[in-house]
Amino acid sequence: MSRKSTYCFIINGASNAERAVDAFRKYEAEIIKEVPDAHIVYVKKGESIKEQAREMAQKFSHIIACGGDGTVHLVANGMMDSEAVLGVIPIGSGNDFARQLGLNGSVKQAIETLFTGKLKTVDVIQFDDNYVLNTLGFGVDGLTNYYANRSKLKTGALRYFHGGLKALFRARPFEIALEFDEMDTVIHQRSWMVTLANGNREGGRYVISPRSRNDDGILEVLVVKDIAKWRLFYEFIKLSVGIAFNPDVVDTYSIQTGGALKSSRRVKTHADGEQIAAKNICTFHLLKSKISVICVS
Repeated sequence: MSRKSTYCFIINGASNAERAVDAFRKYEAEIIKEVPDAHIVYVKKGESIKEQAREMAQKFSHIIACGGDGTVHLVANGMMDSEAVLGVIPIGSGNDFARQLGLNGSVKQAIETLFTGKLKTVDVIQFDDNYVLNTLGFGVDGLTNYYANRSKLKTGALRYFHGGLKALFRARPFEIALEFDEMDTVIHQRSWMVTLANGNREGGRYVISPRSRNDDGILEVLVVKDIAKWRLFYEFIKLSVGIAFNPDVVDTYSIQTGGALKSSRRVKTHADGEQIAAKNICTFHLLKSKISVICVS
C-alpha cells in the first residue's frame, strides 16, 4: 500500500527582502483548500531553516520550500538522505532552480504543479558538508552574490545587477589549481571566477552555463580567464540580458565525478545564492540522482 502524501510548507521569512511571507499568505487559503491537513512553518529571520527541514522530513512525505534559491538550498540540505520529496513555490528573488523544474514564477502554477506534476531525480554537488542544487561560485561570482544579498533594491534582477557592478570594481583575479578525479593533469591558471554549474543560470536571468542540466549526470566547471577588466564588464552586461559568456573568455570542463580546487587566497563563495565560508582548498563531488523533486509534467 502506498504511503499517503503529506505536505509541509516551509516559508523563509527573510527571503526576497522579507517579502516572501506576504506573497505566500495570498495563497494560503487556496493551499489549505487543496490540502486541509497541510503543515505550514513560517521560519523567522535568524532561525534555522535547515533544522526545520530536517525535522519535518521525518514526519512528512513532501517538503515544500517557499522562497528563492537560498531557501531551496537550505531546505534541501536539511532533508538530504531522507525519503521526502522536495517541492518548490518560487517566491524569492532569483528562483533559478524553480525554472529548471518548469516553473515560470507563477505561484498559482507552482501550487498546481505540487499535485499535478511528475517526480524526477536531480543531481547534487557535494561541497565539503554542503549540498548544492544549482551553482557554486568563487571569486567574482561569489562577490556578486555577496553584494546582491545586501542591496536595498526591490527586485532580484536589479539587486544582482547592482551587486555585479560593485563586485567588478572591487574584484581581483586569483591563482587556482584545479584537478578532476577523472583526469591526470592539474590545471594551473589565473582566473576572475570559478563556477560549478549544475544548472544553467544565476540571478534570475544570467545564463552562465547554457548546456548545464541538473539531471544529466554531468557537471560543468567554468573558469573565467584573467581577461582585461573592461572585457569582464562587457561580458557581465551581456550576461545581464541573457547572453552567455563568449567562449574565448572562459574554459569549460564537463566532468562526471568530482575534484578539488585550490586558490592562492580566500575569495567570496556562494552556494545556491547563500554565502558560505571561504577556503583555500575545497573538494567537490557530483552525486547523481540524489534527490527527488516535483516538476511540471
